[in-house]
Amino acid sequence: MSTVPSSSHDAELTQEKIRAIRRKIERRNSVFSDKRFLDSLFLPSSVIGREKQTESILEFVMSVRDGLVVPFVSVYGRSGSGKSTVVKFVCQNLSDLAEYTFVNLRKSRTVFGCASLILSELGGETPHQGAGINRVIEGIEKKITTALDLSKKNLFVLVLDEYDAIFSDSRGKPSDFVYKLLTLEEEMRERGLFLCVIGISNNALSQYELDDRVKSRMGSSEVFFEPYSKDDVLGIISDRAKKAFAVKIEKEVLEYCATLSSDDHGDARRALDLLRVAGEMCDGKKITVQNIDSAQQKITKDRISIIVSSSSYHSRVLIAAICSNALSSGHPWTSTSEIHKKYLKTISSDKKPLSYRRIVDLLVEIENSGLVESRTISRGRYGYGNEYKLRTSPDLIGPIVSEEWWNSQVDLKVRRDAVEDLKKQIETRSKNNPFRSVYKNMMKADALMKKYGK
Repeated sequence: MSTVPSSSHDAELTQEKIRAIRRKIERRNSVFSDKRFLDSLFLPSSVIGREKQTESILEFVMSVRDGLVVPFVSVYGRSGSGKSTVVKFVCQNLSDLAEYTFVNLRKSRTVFGCASLILSELGGETPHQGAGINRVIEGIEKKITTALDLSKKNLFVLVLDEYDAIFSDSRGKPSDFVYKLLTLEEEMRERGLFLCVIGISNNALSQYELDDRVKSRMGSSEVFFEPYSKDDVLGIISDRAKKAFAVKIEKEVLEYCATLSSDDHGDARRALDLLRVAGEMCDGKKITVQNIDSAQQKITKDRISIIVSSSSYHSRVLIAAICSNALSSGHPWTSTSEIHKKYLKTISSDKKPLSYRRIVDLLVEIENSGLVESRTISRGRYGYGNEYKLRTSPDLIGPIVSEEWWNSQVDLKVRRDAVEDLKKQIETRSKNNPFRSVYKNMMKADALMKKYGK
């Protein structure tokens, strides 16, 4: 008897079915009372810790009272260390002293695009690219001065989150762009107006390749955010959990989240994500440590997908090179030179390879994304060098880069291992019978090597 297919009505979406799905989702998420408190972008009414960093930022900005403002403040530290939250919080509490605009430059990949994004956030119309960046800078100046005239204030704070995005555009001359902003600040000062640019990134601005004329103007105003400790993270998520959940979250669950986060360089954002996803996966029941583990696996895979998909072509090739080296060698650590060699072999023939120095810069950016970690090792008389290791299994990252490419790498690894096994068998047989069948076996191995491209 043939199997009877399901009725077509089973797949029909009716109003009643939509209502049933909605009820199911509402029951599933019933552990939440206000999920926005678990959003890493949510600005709380108070910030736990970071008093030292807050005071430093305030000192730089409030120097306007003495008639001089630091032109560029570089705020840096690892992801999830509270940089953006603290800067936003400080700016919101300076409304009596200054106007401010917060711009996330990660939305753009070119210097012109970053300048246009700043102008857009200030309320200006973005000109076409043929107009040139100078016209965009003029528009930025006009919008800032207009805002100050209307508010009767003399200080404008321009916050550039993830400003390292401009350094991925070598053709756009990022150093020139920073110079134009500093020149704009000087021109405004001549009219009794002040501009303070706060740049937020994983690295200090001084660590990037800048012209001497830029370094001499920007000074050395830096604020470092060290990673949160376990106790810091526990305090943050305990406070947020009380407001976000309708049910009490056990202390052991919160401590487990804090431990995972502190192991991941004190990333409070990651701890909040773990709690949120665990709440979504618990089906309205009590959140357990097992839910946190499941959330960790889901977030890791999703995060890698986001990082890889948003990376430039050359960054993806470098990630592929690290995965390939880890697979073929069976050793997690691989040197910069080995990554560079594999990069040159992997890159498409219609693409121009980047310089070794630019490769080093991209590896730093990939490390800052959390995908890899590095260590410095001594090479004796050859000095010191860096090695990189994936923070998760290459079997997870490889298919995300390219499933077809990764399958070919795995297949090649299997074939190479087979060739190595055959070579060992030949060596063993040759030792037991050195005058017979050696030539025949060596020819067989040589044929296999050529066939599988060893």
